[in-house]
Amino acid sequence: MFGLIDLENILCVDVEGWYHPEYVKRKVPKNKEERIIQSLKITFQLLSQYDVNATFFIVGELVEKYPEMIEMISERGYELGFHGYYHEPLWALNADAFRRQVMKFNSKVQSIIGGKCSGFRAPSASLDNRTLWALDILEENGYLYDSSVFPSKTPLYGVPTAPIIPYHPSSRNITDQDEDRRLIEFPALVYPVLGLRIPTGGGFYLRLLPPSVIKKAVDKMNKRGFPAVLSFHTWEVDPDTPRLRLGLIKSFITYYNLNATRKKMKFLLSKFQFVSFKEYLEKRGLI
Repeated sequence: MFGLIDLENILCVDVEGWYHPEYVKRKVPKNKEERIIQSLKITFQLLSQYDVNATFFIVGELVEKYPEMIEMISERGYELGFHGYYHEPLWALNADAFRRQVMKFNSKVQSIIGGKCSGFRAPSASLDNRTLWALDILEENGYLYDSSVFPSKTPLYGVPTAPIIPYHPSSRNITDQDEDRRLIEFPALVYPVLGLRIPTGGGFYLRLLPPSVIKKAVDKMNKRGFPAVLSFHTWEVDPDTPRLRLGLIKSFITYYNLNATRKKMKFLLSKFQFVSFKEYLEKRGLI
């Protein structure tokens, strides 16, 4: 069902402001600099250089400020996805609030390009057993897949016992399979070694680890017959991303090796074939 065609993997871009991450948002000045359009253009240049497709998960409030973003992404053939309306973790919301945000975002996308989104990524990987209600709401609104589960434990998030391959998540336990559910979950990429799950799929972990380790993680997933899901944030490839003083640990997690993100992505884009979630699912007759 999920087997690879020509060893295709999945690439996604989280379209968010430099001020959206959890460790940053509480320290952002009121007169913050907006760089989302600049960051998007840098991202487009990177992907076009290697002629790869990708899914762009977009924070809803950015569409209110810059509705042209939707057209900029769509006209280049990239897939649109939803990344929360205000980049709030799901555990900061309830079911009714999340439902309103999903419907509001869908309405805006429909009004701009006449289409709709099929995929969702929760801010801060916040889909876990506390927020299972999100699965039913996504299905109610026509979503076909999610890529929010982080199958490793970190100080901020993670479900260390979740599957590491695509599956249909249960409404009773995020780690269980439910064949009656249509929605497909694509967990973040991890590298299983000696009983450990090393996060490798994006963000801080992509910046922290040597490219050779990430390549091994992709190869290992491909050998099992499944796609590796890799991602990065728009602000991570922008050399002019503002940096705040967050304290030693939070600054390290947020900004470490930031200037190396483009170099690492270029290495990975040159080694593997990538498509969007939509293209991957279409080729397998799943949508």
